[in-house]
Amino acid sequence: MNKFTMKKKQILNRILLALTLSFILMSCDSSDDSATDGDILGRTKIKMEIPSQNILENYNWNDATLVWSHQFDDNNSFDENWVLENNLVSDQLQVYTRKNLEVSGGTLKISATKIGEGQNKGDYASSRITGKLAFQYGRIEISAKLPEGEKPGIGSKIGLIGDNINVVGYPNSGEIDIMEYFSSSPNKTYVYVHTAANNNDNVITANTTLDTAEEEFHVYGILWTKDRIEFYIDDTENIIYTLTRPSDATEFNWPFDQPFYLVIDMVVGGRYAGEQSIDDSMFPAIMEINYINVYHAQ
Repeated sequence: MNKFTMKKKQILNRILLALTLSFILMSCDSSDDSATDGDILGRTKIKMEIPSQNILENYNWNDATLVWSHQFDDNNSFDENWVLENNLVSDQLQVYTRKNLEVSGGTLKISATKIGEGQNKGDYASSRITGKLAFQYGRIEISAKLPEGEKPGIGSKIGLIGDNINVVGYPNSGEIDIMEYFSSSPNKTYVYVHTAANNNDNVITANTTLDTAEEEFHVYGILWTKDRIEFYIDDTENIIYTLTRPSDATEFNWPFDQPFYLVIDMVVGGRYAGEQSIDDSMFPAIMEINYINVYHAQ
């Protein structure tokens, strides 16, 4: 389904969606890579009640109910749903600024730009945003077009981080990277899953070749239940990786029975994005987000 058909379909759902979300927000309690951000936001939690296992085993996720959506139509709705982060990773070279965010033409554009001489910390700028809602279970998908240029130096990420990070720390909170992209490896996208048991050198990961990742919008999504997380591209039937709950599941190796909030990020340099150096000729580089949808099985 292309983005125009999807938008037309979602217009018909808007009234129902608004009523559904209002009910959820009233009925749910409120409580990253940031040490204080979760406490400040008090994110509202939206949890999918798990149907019977027999239903989920054969469930058609295309029949799921839309419970939250962001179309990036205007800046006002952006500020209602997102927060600009400013935490930095020591080996990355960018600073985060609001100037590197733009909502226009129906998409969110995050740009990575060169603002100094290059090759040193602070010579680049980009943006990182986190969501004001935290979700537990469901179908979560993002339509995105990745930066063109296909030269080393840029990393893009769309993921989820456990909302309890301020209590248990990272990686104990867990992280589900629905899509990661490195400009040094064009036409390829990755998924990563971080837990206290699997991080850094033994992180859970998989990759897939996608020839038009930089030229076209693609849908990156997960089907998340208490028993598994399935990653897909473009269609819920196109599963590219499945993470199954361990038989000895604990918070150490399966921290995924709790709410997670969205994070969208672009970085310059660092352990992964900059391992083959940084090619300054690719700036500015832009990642576009068309929409984000969250669905619940009924």
